[in-house]
Amino acid sequence: MNKFSLLLVVLTAFVLQACSQSRPALSAPASMVNQVELRTDWRRGVDGAFGEASERFNIVNEDNSLYLVTRRGIIYQLDAEDGHRIKRIKVEDTDVSAGLAKNADLAFISTYDAELIAVSLTQESEVWRKTLTSEILSEVAVVTNKLAVQTSDGWLSVLDANTGDTLWRTKESVPALSVRGTNVPIITEGKVIAGFSNGQLKAYSLLNGKSAWSFEVGKPEGKYEIERLTDVDGRLLLSDKTLFSTAYNGTISAIDVNNGDALWQRSIPSALSTAIIDDLLIVIDQESKIFALNAISGSLVWQQDQLADRDLISPVIFQNQIATIDRAGYVHILDKDTGEIIAYKLADQNLPVGSRMVSNGEQLFILTPNEHVTALTID
Repeated sequence: MNKFSLLLVVLTAFVLQACSQSRPALSAPASMVNQVELRTDWRRGVDGAFGEASERFNIVNEDNSLYLVTRRGIIYQLDAEDGHRIKRIKVEDTDVSAGLAKNADLAFISTYDAELIAVSLTQESEVWRKTLTSEILSEVAVVTNKLAVQTSDGWLSVLDANTGDTLWRTKESVPALSVRGTNVPIITEGKVIAGFSNGQLKAYSLLNGKSAWSFEVGKPEGKYEIERLTDVDGRLLLSDKTLFSTAYNGTISAIDVNNGDALWQRSIPSALSTAIIDDLLIVIDQESKIFALNAISGSLVWQQDQLADRDLISPVIFQNQIATIDRAGYVHILDKDTGEIIAYKLADQNLPVGSRMVSNGEQLFILTPNEHVTALTID
């Protein structure tokens, strides 16, 4: 790489980071009469926020309990109904970089120091700690006694969940410039499926790492590195035997999980995750326009542009409707059949881009960088 190209890459990375952290204030959305009422069930303060991008963090909902970890390495178990704290486990010497994964009694957390840590929830103590090759910017995937984890330098590793021993690993090339983040692998049908920053989506045998299939989600095009970004960072979505993937260059792909064949592709620029309800795939693009696509054919069903430029996060299915939240902290509820905005509510104030929402069907849980977990319901 020549000096000019290197300078361009450095400046571009700086600008991308600066833009994400210094946005002008976002005004309130246009006034409307809510068709349904959003109620705050509870709000729980937690010790430590969720890092530079809360969308990397998550909530595991299991047996009416919520499990999550904060940037400071504190694992919480909260009661989903009223938010009261059941457990608080401090993991020492951690700078947590992504959310929690859970398998039976073990919780797995990742760090910027390239460490993957297993914690016993009943014993409230560390079981093992494994140092990998680079920082880990997403939670791991775990099934029975195996887990899959990606690191920012292109390695995908499969480990023994009980011991942390490496069973196999493989590496993909990393472009000179990429979006800061890594994909969350999926384990299904005896395969590990992962998306990489070079635009490749690949499936491997869970047993031995043998390649099963490969699919090019996005092709690097353009003269400059920023034009060639093809990261597969949005969370993969598996519905029946179809895998949905987004790439930074704007390609939405529906792929047969058995053989990696493309069922359809559509050009929508999005780095966010998708959601599915009935036969609708919900996509939010880089301008915060919302699209509902027929999940079988990829054809457009409806488009909602009223929330454009509000820095929306990945959509969530909530009480048979669609929910998203903007940078100002307003939750927006959309009718799944028409895309009409039927309600909004200020859930929390002054939220940086990157808050995360999850739902257990009846409640909507919001993780925010200002050290809160908030639960909403629809009356």
